Amino acid sequence: MRRIRSTVLWAAALLALPVAADPLAEARALRASGHLHQAAARLQAPAASGPEVQAELAGVLIDLGRVDEAQAVLQSAMAGLDGRARAALLLDAGRLALRRNDTAAARQAFAESARLAEQDLPLRQRAELNGALLEAPAPRLARLQAIEPALTEPALQLQLAAQAAQLGDSALAHRSLQRVLQGGQRTPRQQLEALELLGALYENAQRGPEALRLTREALGLLPALPEPLQADLRVRLEWRAARLQQGGASLAAHQRAVAQLEAVRNDWPLQTETGRSSFEALFQPLYMGLIDGLLRAAAPAPPDERQALLRRARDAIEQMRQAELQDYLGDRCDVDAVKGGGDASLPAGSAVIYPLLFTDRVVLLVEDRQGLAQIASPAVATAVRDDAALVAGRLRERGAGFLAPAQRLHQALLRPLQDWLQARGVDTLVWVNDGVLRLVPMAALHDGQQYAVERYVVVNALGQTMTNMQAPRAAARAQALVAGAGRFGPVVEKLAQEVWAEPLRRQLLGAAAEGATRSIQEARLRDALELPGVSQELRTLGQLLPSSALQDAGFTVQRFSGKVQQGGFRVVHIASHGVFGGSAASSYLLAYDDLLTLNGLQGLLQSDATRRQPIELLTLSACQTAEGNDRAPLGIAGAAVKARARAVLGTLWPVDDAATVQLMEQFYRGWSQGAASGKGEALRGAQRSLLAQADTRHPYYWAPFALIGNWR
Repeated sequence: MRRIRSTVLWAAALLALPVAADPLAEARALRASGHLHQAAARLQAPAASGPEVQAELAGVLIDLGRVDEAQAVLQSAMAGLDGRARAALLLDAGRLALRRNDTAAARQAFAESARLAEQDLPLRQRAELNGALLEAPAPRLARLQAIEPALTEPALQLQLAAQAAQLGDSALAHRSLQRVLQGGQRTPRQQLEALELLGALYENAQRGPEALRLTREALGLLPALPEPLQADLRVRLEWRAARLQQGGASLAAHQRAVAQLEAVRNDWPLQTETGRSSFEALFQPLYMGLIDGLLRAAAPAPPDERQALLRRARDAIEQMRQAELQDYLGDRCDVDAVKGGGDASLPAGSAVIYPLLFTDRVVLLVEDRQGLAQIASPAVATAVRDDAALVAGRLRERGAGFLAPAQRLHQALLRPLQDWLQARGVDTLVWVNDGVLRLVPMAALHDGQQYAVERYVVVNALGQTMTNMQAPRAAARAQALVAGAGRFGPVVEKLAQEVWAEPLRRQLLGAAAEGATRSIQEARLRDALELPGVSQELRTLGQLLPSSALQDAGFTVQRFSGKVQQGGFRVVHIASHGVFGGSAASSYLLAYDDLLTLNGLQGLLQSDATRRQPIELLTLSACQTAEGNDRAPLGIAGAAVKARARAVLGTLWPVDDAATVQLMEQFYRGWSQGAASGKGEALRGAQRSLLAQADTRHPYYWAPFALIGNWR
């Protein structure tokens, strides 16, 4: 439905705006109406060419958050422009530098733009306003106060008002907004933007009735704009109306805001102009507000109405999780490729659990094939987060003291569900976690007598809409590509010198990472990266599954790519170091000679043969998530999305080499022999085999292995 809606809006945008005389004008109209992907496509068409087209394309790509592409286009455009056009392009260069957190480059770009635009007052003022973003709060505010009287263009007055409000100078913001509203040059869109910002000022000042009056006034004027130009304003206005009201009125406004956001989500920029994640600033709080309202409405409702409200809450959670993965991957399109695949019904005996940590309560939304229920937890959200961080940290360090917080988490998240689970005959728990709960291996929750893995199959999912739950073909017939490196070659040179590899160097070398010469660092890294168990792991897999193997110097990016292009692999197993950070850009795997980034993995694993026969399981047996980063586990799931794999098996922390070999052998043996519940049951069996041994009983050895996606 959203795809149809987007097409309608695009058509409406073109009808509502002047007919384009050329591709550049058409793209500018599309961009002005918020249709960024269509604008980018128009600018990249063969008929579109020239430095002005490249300049416009750079701006669109920055809006979309595609910073690497934008950088290349920007450099190409810069070579063909001078004067005012170059000054305008330098503003985009500064914006791009801000997205990359390169303040020195941003400052230089804005200053050069102001110099070139000396005779163009509005452009120079725009450069000065952007340059103010780089100042500390006090000098920044002084600079805004000095600029404000000279501003005559409503667009610049709005920009200054937004900055002043962010800095807490409501008087300056109010004065600038009044100039917009009282001036004669404003457009209808600018009038509405001013009312929206003024409403924000009153809301922040806790002047709710006045804020609501302004919000309703703006909503009343909104239909005067062409529909495509309303979208972003309608989202913000309806969300404010939701926050300023209670009960049914609040819920209705939340629903309208989310419906509008969903209609234009794929074109919504991934970041704000200041570089803040749009997911954190807008998507998450908006969706959580809707979910909260739906759950409150469902509690007293009759059974049929309650189920309908709970389904809508579940759908909102799924939409929120999709938006977060898009934010992580830096691409609004990736998640669409894995949505709605296959049979979405839950298998018998399985339940999906959504823990929801609200400021005032903890709710467990749970679903099996018979329906949904919301079950209150006695826990406090802050305590749950604290215990989750404690468990994750102590298990990662192989330390003591994890059992008490693991038991408290069990009391908070699993004990309230047990009667419901038992009555439904549930033996498989599918956790859809967010935040710090992602860092917790839910199999290690403890009831005082036993771990959760001793009672249940415990797996993870991004969400039901991003999990293809069709029963797969038996593993015994699965052809596997197994690749791994126990020792590393040329890739070590990159790890020794690149800035992005510093966290891995610190982890592997500790204090020895500082001050050593490059050659010494390379030697130390080479030794620290060794994985002695990889040879045994690959040998064992070769005995259990029909496979092709790439090992050590044979595991190069080129050879791996060549094997993948042959297709036919249902299992891809990579036994090598990898790090998943807070975004796809900070996540990578190591081949012998080079890096496999998530985008690179996507390029390699999406051959025509792989599209015809999707990968059933992607295993990353020595990879890890960045310590303390609760978004890092999204990287494991993101690898599956990029590879179009139905499931991924990865690890939450650096794993013990010998324990990994043993667990992988047990897992693949159990799966290949047709474990009753498939991959999930096979992983449970492997984890329990380590749990049963005295030297690997600590959850450090068996708990970090997380199966995400199709567990059958």
